[in-house]
Amino acid sequence: MEADLAGLIAQVDSLVFGVDPAKALEPFGRAVAAYDANPDPDELDGLLTTFGYVVLQFDEYYGLPLDRTLEILDDLERRHREAGNSLRIVHFSRWLIARHLGDRETAEAQYEACLAAPRDEFAWCEGCEQVYQVRHLIETGRPEQAVAVAEAAFADPVDGCHQQPQALLTAALPGYVAVGDLEAAADAHRTAYRMVRNDPDELFAHAQHIRFCVLTGNQERAEELVGRHAEGLEADVSQYDALAFCVAAGRTLGEGEFTERAWRLAASFDRRNGTTHQGELVRAQLSERQWVAELELFGDDGCAEQLAAVRARPDDPVARWELARARIELAHRMHLEERNLEAAEIGEQVLTALTDPGIAELADPKSLQVLRNVLFAAYLELNEPEAALPQAELVLANVPPDAGPDWLGMVLRKKGELLEQLDRDGEARDTLVAAAAQYGLAGQAHEQVGALRLAAQSARYIGELDEAESLLDQARAVVDQLDAEDLQSATSDAVVQWELAMVRDMQGRLSEAIELALVSAALYESVGQLESASHARDYIENRQSRLRPGF
Repeated sequence: MEADLAGLIAQVDSLVFGVDPAKALEPFGRAVAAYDANPDPDELDGLLTTFGYVVLQFDEYYGLPLDRTLEILDDLERRHREAGNSLRIVHFSRWLIARHLGDRETAEAQYEACLAAPRDEFAWCEGCEQVYQVRHLIETGRPEQAVAVAEAAFADPVDGCHQQPQALLTAALPGYVAVGDLEAAADAHRTAYRMVRNDPDELFAHAQHIRFCVLTGNQERAEELVGRHAEGLEADVSQYDALAFCVAAGRTLGEGEFTERAWRLAASFDRRNGTTHQGELVRAQLSERQWVAELELFGDDGCAEQLAAVRARPDDPVARWELARARIELAHRMHLEERNLEAAEIGEQVLTALTDPGIAELADPKSLQVLRNVLFAAYLELNEPEAALPQAELVLANVPPDAGPDWLGMVLRKKGELLEQLDRDGEARDTLVAAAAQYGLAGQAHEQVGALRLAAQSARYIGELDEAESLLDQARAVVDQLDAEDLQSATSDAVVQWELAMVRDMQGRLSEAIELALVSAALYESVGQLESASHARDYIENRQSRLRPGF
């Protein structure tokens, strides 16, 4: 029975998070029957967890029947009561189902009961609960409480929750606007949207950001996001996520394919539910009035004149280029002020504009150079290597005539680090060797040593130990020419000794690796870099244990 039950539970868990969770109901019924035929307390926890998975998909897919879902939920409650468990997951599920059906009285009662019940191993993720709590408070006209819950959650984040902080920030958007904290709303949009913008599975989040933009007077931004994410409707997203996106897109673009699809999806949910609630929500949201006339998202007040000209003459490429150039200057200022998220977003607006050939042909080389440099730097600061690498390549493909080897060395090193971060170590090694050569031409010896050390590291990562050793020999030759009294010389020497220790380790020459690590640790200690020294000492202790008899 154990093997059969475990197999059935695994099958249910796989199906319930697929594109048609209703297919999980048949094996789920067999799993419950198998357990009841031969109850085993050791199997109960896994079965109860699977119960929760099944009912929590109800509001996402209209294929799950209402009566059967409520039967499963009643059975789940009975089993938890018999086991003496908390009913928090039961109240949470009843709250979400009542909310979906439009039963406000029940939803409120179950919301309160959920929060009152103690958390146990069966409770839904605490961070996800907080997201739903914020949504519930906003939907029931309590934005101040919603913002307070969100702020408390930000101050004490839940470890391991994949919904935080982005889903919590997104859920709080209407609350921030309602309480008049427009700066927090704009910041929440910028931060949360950037975290989900490249994930097609985050269609519901994309919908919430589109809705936020169109209802805060950012029509162009809303249209941009609709165009960017519409293909997400073809991904394996839930039917409710698709409904949310179509409603937001319909509110942005007006009557058309999105509104038609939204009405069809809402009708399917309402037929299953035996209510009209989802259709009523669609009707309300499609005609929803703006929350504020215009909320500034990216410092467009610095481009107000140019933006007004484009709105007055939307087909004039000269006006649109002047707006793009003003935005490049604004992005540059944002970067200098260390507001790199805004700098990146504004720069990306320019990139979108430049896809129009009529605008691109008006662009002057100096402005484009500034744009590339700003985007490259902003992406680096935001730790977005996949976005930064193409900009690095564009920067290097358009080197200004007055660029010196020190600048080239810096850009090449950054590119090499990006390649290594993206596990493209062969390319990283070659790029870092080129960076070292430029640093050598510039007479920047310490930077040259650092680039050679990183190149050796990349070579080591792909098993080219002889190449790594050769590169480190070059680095040591540079170190030997440094001023021994210079503290930075000791640091340069330490990093080379450490990397060579790692090479010796991979070569199986453990005693030599330990000796080199000892030298590196002492050098780090001599210049006060105690964290690096401690790391080296830990390595030494670990490796010395391997040399002891009986290891």
